[in-house]
Amino acid sequence: MAQTQDLYGVLGVDRGASTEDIRKAYRKLARKLHPDVNPGNRQAEERFKDVSYAYGVLGDAEKRRCYDEFGHEGLQSGFDPVRAREYKRWQESGHGFSVGGGERGGFDFGSFQARRGEGGFADILGEIFGQSARETAPGPEAGRDIEHPLEIGLLDALRGVTTAVSVRRPVPCSACHGSGRLRRKACTSCAGTGAVEKRERLQVKIPAGVADGARVRVSGKGGSGRAGGTTGDLYFVVKVHPHPRMQRDGQDVTMEVPVTVVEAMLGATITIPTVQGPIKLKVPAGSQGGQRLRVPGRGAPDPKGGAAGDLYVRLMIQVPTGTEHESLRDALAALAQAYGGDPRADLAL
Repeated sequence: MAQTQDLYGVLGVDRGASTEDIRKAYRKLARKLHPDVNPGNRQAEERFKDVSYAYGVLGDAEKRRCYDEFGHEGLQSGFDPVRAREYKRWQESGHGFSVGGGERGGFDFGSFQARRGEGGFADILGEIFGQSARETAPGPEAGRDIEHPLEIGLLDALRGVTTAVSVRRPVPCSACHGSGRLRRKACTSCAGTGAVEKRERLQVKIPAGVADGARVRVSGKGGSGRAGGTTGDLYFVVKVHPHPRMQRDGQDVTMEVPVTVVEAMLGATITIPTVQGPIKLKVPAGSQGGQRLRVPGRGAPDPKGGAAGDLYVRLMIQVPTGTEHESLRDALAALAQAYGGDPRADLAL
């Protein structure tokens, strides 16, 4: 378990690793070991808990300093580093000793059997930890915000959608009631973290117009707080899949619309779908393939309630596939004459 291992070793980094190196190592391991990636793999699940615990310590500058100086003892709830340093100096001055044959001067929290006055070393520990060592009562600690990926199609992103998502999130451990400890020992049910992972199915409302990479907040569904602390929030990070006929550029949307040769040449009024519903679009006579027609206000909606972007319709001229009818071939021959020259004459690079 991580509480008895070298936390740097758990993440596979050196003790002098930068905060960014620690973050990268955690992300790499979390992606590999996450229970959603390894369903039913108990070993991977336990390793994931160890990695998460290690990052929870080393990713926090204050906790990391305390761990570097005092080891795992420095991570106990209520630990007072100032008093711990005072006690360490007292030990090193020649007053400290270790029961069971240990050398004097060592910094040992686990071997205090001798007594000093009536209170004994339990009271010394109480001063170090800021409370009675016989009864730990950690203060409230807020839960962390967590992120979860959510993949949707471009149309759902433009129109908005409510979808059911199954997530794994930490909830308070029922054995220790979220404290992480049972008496003076770390809770074995939650590995001392105060939380256990639980799968939960949520209904998530994605607002119309949400962009790729946007974060959708679900209040109170993040990491559980400890000792009555508030629960963190859950953020869904949206990944928008591309559409075969539509592309988005900011609030504007470009859509490819097929038209016939006759519609392009003579002009026509056609019906096309948009995010807000079908509309009539006038195709000017003599339109060319690839030409863009602008439709104001029919692009991506603004999730914050502002004006929608514009829709750009790119005309894609479609030609008939069958030319077996002689009348059609005659018409095509006449059409070829209408070009009056090589349409690629100005194509030279």
